[in-house]
Amino acid sequence: MEDKELIYKIQHGEKELLEVLIQNYYDDIYRLCYYKTGNASISYDLTQETFLKLIKYIGNYRDKGKFKSYLITIAMNVCNTYFYENNINIEELDSNQNYEKDNFDELEKIEEKDIVVQALNKLPEKQKEVIILKYYEDLKIKDISKILDEKVPTIKSRLKQGIEKLSRYLGKEEVYE
Repeated sequence: MEDKELIYKIQHGEKELLEVLIQNYYDDIYRLCYYKTGNASISYDLTQETFLKLIKYIGNYRDKGKFKSYLITIAMNVCNTYFYENNINIEELDSNQNYEKDNFDELEKIEEKDIVVQALNKLPEKQKEVIILKYYEDLKIKDISKILDEKVPTIKSRLKQGIEKLSRYLGKEEVYE
């Protein structure tokens, strides 16, 4: 069932379908909150707050474009409210996190990340975990080796194979490291 139909049914009394709508977007919203805050616990809370606001205001939603954009706007506002209420200056947060001030740029960035996440999820688990530790957690090969209790050459091999597969999944001819 498409978002438009789901929302129409929810707005006309089928509230149990809210669960389906939430499940469709939960991971995307959590990921956004995590990229914004860098904290899993806070991201969980902000994701919950986003969906509570959606539930409260779903009756006001009018199909003006992609529902996902509407939901992301709610999540961005929830995150920004959190920063404001806790006197957190976004520019002072960890410089490794990339914060976009323009919602349009943020939406494009999230969509790109979604494509990468989908490709990443196609990898064998051992290659996936090495790539996540290397590129998302910014760990060195020897640290990954210790965490996974594997030899350095094994980690390097998994990383190389994983990058090659990701490149194929993403339609890239050349592998860039």
